[in-house]
Amino acid sequence: MRLFQQGKHKDALAAFEQAAAAFAAQEDVGSQAEMLNNMGVVLRVQGEMDTAVTTLNKAAELFAQTGDSTRRAQTLGNLGDLYAQQKKHTEAARHYSNAAAQFAKSNEKENQAQVLRALSLMELRRGQWLAAIMRMEESLQARPRLSLPQRIFKWLLRFANRLLGGH
Repeated sequence: MRLFQQGKHKDALAAFEQAAAAFAAQEDVGSQAEMLNNMGVVLRVQGEMDTAVTTLNKAAELFAQTGDSTRRAQTLGNLGDLYAQQKKHTEAARHYSNAAAQFAKSNEKENQAQVLRALSLMELRRGQWLAAIMRMEESLQARPRLSLPQRIFKWLLRFANRLLGGH
């Protein structure tokens, strides 16, 4: 992770690949999946989108096998980010929504809020104002505690949502 944070993506990818292989040899599926998730993020940053998709899907599959819904949700969120970057909005929305649902089931409210916020921002960039407002409102509702500015923002979103014909 330190290599990735230092911007040494190639070195980080090699370290994650080596760790994934070692964890696979030890039959530590959860740790292997974590390394695959990390590899997927690095590959996305490097612009190797097809390989990143394959790697992240494999990580999500392994997390599902281990029953780790929280880390599976993180991987789905990473896939959402990847598809949003590629402007594959339908795929991004599906992955963000699935991630949010998984985080909700795991009672990971902050992570749920972050994924919904990412979905809202994607909709905003697309000019889908009502969808963006609705997702941002959901994001704020998921947060365990809101600051005063966040509560005011939530009220404004609810008001705008009603004006635009939402619920």
